[in-house]
Amino acid sequence: MKNGQTLTSEKKKREIVHVYVLLFAMCIVVALLTYVIPAGSYERENVDGQTIVVAGSYQLEERDPIGIFDLFNSVAKGWSQSASIIFLVFMVGGAIKVIEDTGVIDKVLTNSMGKLRGKEEGIVILVSLILSIMGCTGTFSTANIAIVPIALAFSRKLGYDRFLAFALSYLAVNAGFSAGEVSIFTTSIAQEIAEVDQFSGMGLRVAEHVIFFAIYCVFIVRYMRAIRKDPSRSIAPFDDTEEQPDDSVLEGSRLTVHQVLAGLVLIAGFAWLIYGATVQNMSTTELTTIFFFMAVFGGILGGLGINGTAKSFAKGLAGIASGALIVGMAKAISVVMTDGGIIDSVVYYLTMPIAAVGSIMGAGIMFLFNLCFNLLISSGSGQAVAVMPIMVPISDLTGITRQVAVEAFKLGDGLSNIIVPTAGAMMACLGIAKVPYGKYVKRIMPYFLVTVAVALVIVIGAQMVGW
Repeated sequence: MKNGQTLTSEKKKREIVHVYVLLFAMCIVVALLTYVIPAGSYERENVDGQTIVVAGSYQLEERDPIGIFDLFNSVAKGWSQSASIIFLVFMVGGAIKVIEDTGVIDKVLTNSMGKLRGKEEGIVILVSLILSIMGCTGTFSTANIAIVPIALAFSRKLGYDRFLAFALSYLAVNAGFSAGEVSIFTTSIAQEIAEVDQFSGMGLRVAEHVIFFAIYCVFIVRYMRAIRKDPSRSIAPFDDTEEQPDDSVLEGSRLTVHQVLAGLVLIAGFAWLIYGATVQNMSTTELTTIFFFMAVFGGILGGLGINGTAKSFAKGLAGIASGALIVGMAKAISVVMTDGGIIDSVVYYLTMPIAAVGSIMGAGIMFLFNLCFNLLISSGSGQAVAVMPIMVPISDLTGITRQVAVEAFKLGDGLSNIIVPTAGAMMACLGIAKVPYGKYVKRIMPYFLVTVAVALVIVIGAQMVGW
């Protein structure tokens, strides 16, 4: 009994604090700060459709600290004020689950693996490219968990290890997610808050994607060659005594007509999304509607039937509910600061050190701040609604462009997702692949530092040219 209690105690010690607990704790801390930080506000004016903070207009106001009821009410207000974003997240989860359940995504990946078996490096790069492109939409940042068993079987068949399976199913996706050319959960939400045109600045983000993917390819190919030459260098080898991954998942077959149609709906949906956001200037509600179209037509044309489509859609909603509600919980932080009258005071005091180093170095500081802040809020959409209301006025007051502020947030959030233990999808993929987190961090650190250095150059360079 004593041993059992010890194991239970150790398990509790290792348990990571739930993100809801962290977010509400942050709300409590911010509420307490309303009793300490002076209340104040800036004047704002509308310039070319953007609400701009007027420099030098900060004035102190009468303090109005947050009470207990106001604290709890801030969460409800956060959900209410973030309703359009929350429903977008729900609809994305439902639509992608419907497309997944048609089998088209798994079939494309398994066929690719099967046909190029024996050409190890080529197939790894090809499959990684497919997953990386999926990653740049922001919608496959957790769906890739389902790919791990396929990647495990493939990696073992080729004579590699568990880490390669993890890299295929997570690191490749992250290379695209960090660039986020058409990411609904990061780029789109951050640009909406910053009042910047949806998906504007795509050229630089495409270039980022190419760079990050190239770094990933160099890293993973070097790792493959190293363990092929010396298997003892593997950080997570397969154990001959354990249960073998199911190789049958690699047995490819032709896509059915229904799966082809579902795939076309997916492609057409994202094409419509890009066109609608960049050319037609669609609202968040209209972008949400596109995903509903994808869910309905993808499921029916994909052979799920009306009831089957509805069931898959409901599963998708349930699966993403926790992540969707994080958005409102994170928004509650800025609600507390706004209602307590300290959000402009926070901006005022944070502006001072950034102004002291100038806009170019300030942009780099913004990126590094978001890189670290992701340890607390690993949800991209959650972090966007938590930090962008502060970063936008700071950027206005220090001469940092709003597009660069969005980039500093997006890159900080995306790149840190390969190392922070609060990144749920990463920890899930590591767990399924049975890659020890400690060994993983040691192996991935050089790759992480290179990508961070590149991102820092990108953010600073973008500010230098006034992007």
